[in-house]
Amino acid sequence: ENFAREIMQLFTVGLVELNDDGTEQLDSSGRSIPVYNNNDITEYARLWTGFRRQQQRGNTEERERDANNIDPMSINKDWRDQFPKFGLGGKYVGDSYALCSELPSDSFL
Repeated sequence: ENFAREIMQLFTVGLVELNDDGTEQLDSSGRSIPVYNNNDITEYARLWTGFRRQQQRGNTEERERDANNIDPMSINKDWRDQFPKFGLGGKYVGDSYALCSELPSDSFL
């Protein structure tokens, strides 16, 4: 949950709703309107399941460090939460994207 909170707070939506000019949106009592609550954090944490550390690559990594700096994480499908995740704005995560089966045969994906 900490990772999901940090992603939302620092790298995506921030803490409070904003107007187009960057000022905080206020409710009828003059208080800032939060973008998300703890339920949203719990739900988004489910997106970040199934990751595991990858082993060090012998031909490219520093030998003194026991770390993989190129692709340090991989997804283990057996560890993933495979159920739909409810996102912000009253929609499930990914609802606005086309299914792979709906894309043209020569699309990027």
